[in-house]
Amino acid sequence: MRNCSRIKLLLLLVLASALWGCAEAKLDAAAWQDKRLNVVWPLQPERPRFKLLRVIDGPADVVDSEKGTIGKLFDFMLGEKSEYVGFYTPQCLAADGNGLIFIADPSLGAVHRYDLASRTVGFIAQAGSRPLASPVGVVLDRDGNLYITDAQLAAVFKFDQEGKLLKELDGKGKLRRPAGIALNSKGDKLVADILANKVFVFDRDDVLKGELPGPDFIETFNMPTYVAVDSADNVYVTDSMNFKVRVFDANGRYVRSQGQIGDSPGSFARPKGIAVDSDRNLYVLDSILGNFQVFNQLGQLLIYVGQEGSRPGELMLPSGIFIDRDDRVYVSDTFNHRIQIYQYLNEKVHK
Repeated sequence: MRNCSRIKLLLLLVLASALWGCAEAKLDAAAWQDKRLNVVWPLQPERPRFKLLRVIDGPADVVDSEKGTIGKLFDFMLGEKSEYVGFYTPQCLAADGNGLIFIADPSLGAVHRYDLASRTVGFIAQAGSRPLASPVGVVLDRDGNLYITDAQLAAVFKFDQEGKLLKELDGKGKLRRPAGIALNSKGDKLVADILANKVFVFDRDDVLKGELPGPDFIETFNMPTYVAVDSADNVYVTDSMNFKVRVFDANGRYVRSQGQIGDSPGSFARPKGIAVDSDRNLYVLDSILGNFQVFNQLGQLLIYVGQEGSRPGELMLPSGIFIDRDDRVYVSDTFNHRIQIYQYLNEKVHK
């Protein structure tokens, strides 16, 4: 019976993935904010630096159940009204800033595609003829192509804007368990590999050209998991079992490390996703502490946002974080089976 349910789910995901095309709509600025929420950090009387925009528990928060294409498909497939495939274990995220969000879900074996502007939901569950097994990392390039890392298949796939597989990147037999992925301004793809203990670099043509650390990096990675790139092409890597974030410059030279093991502010208990905002502040998500900590370029802790829990703004074993061009912060609240979207209130937002 369990196998039948799994086959049914996979069929549903494959069919659903064919229902979306390229995104053209743009979400109105006011539509980002759920007016029922009024959660900010820090609390008054201090000036707020972050506010919670919205919480998305699943397709029902996006798709009109009466008119939505996915809702109709699910009614047809499952024979029950308003039954949706939601998040299982959401991890890495990618967004275009116009309301289009991709969320990797390794337990589901699929990547969710949420378009908040058109109020549609879709999935990528296949890489050509191969089902995705454990998609972890996602990133969008400037042309809207989507790259997906699959940890179990030891592969990196490239899809076009309509969800069609373009290619599998040739890892030359070196990929073992790829996880986080990020792009720099040149179009290079940086892929953290947990088992290989390396960060591999593919060029703009998707050709493997080397590894990140230069000869000045005398230490070794211990399960590098997530990777981010800032506006100056500096690279940040979550060195998970060393409980640090490693920082490299645009030429791959080692700059510094951030953090140490601990449960006090500025320390990491289980560092996960990382991201960088327009002010080049570094965000480090910690699954045990249930928050993300924000550091400046001097490594100083500025603020931490969230705590363990299930209320809006609280997190339970979160794993992925992404920041779009307008400093909206997307977090995969993994064991609450949802995603949350915050706004960094920088000087541009306050003006």
